[in-house]
Amino acid sequence: MVHTMGGKIAIVIISDWDQKLKVTSGLHLAKRIYDVRQENDIENIEVFLFAGGAKLLQTPPQEFDQILSELRQAGIPIVACINEVKIWGLDEMVKKYDLRLEFARDAFSRYAKEGYVVLTF
Repeated sequence: MVHTMGGKIAIVIISDWDQKLKVTSGLHLAKRIYDVRQENDIENIEVFLFAGGAKLLQTPPQEFDQILSELRQAGIPIVACINEVKIWGLDEMVKKYDLRLEFARDAFSRYAKEGYVVLTF
């Protein structure tokens, strides 16, 4: 039996803290999917912070800070839009959370080419 590659999931956070339930649900879902990735044949999962999600890095609420730290400790890649990081001066937060930077246009193109399922929150 030939084993095909597993699934790929990108959790894209576009909401700001005024939609706290969306933000926290998306981030917690990323961790829960990661925890059962082998049983569910998930090859890759990553979180992309875009628009309101990237803006959260300006003054991260405690709960957001805690969840991002947990995701990093688990080894889940967290990516942020390079343009928004520059616009909002988020270099310190990039270092703090060990974020990968990528232009949103390139990340979304990569998701399409590599067969990611994209979930937005």
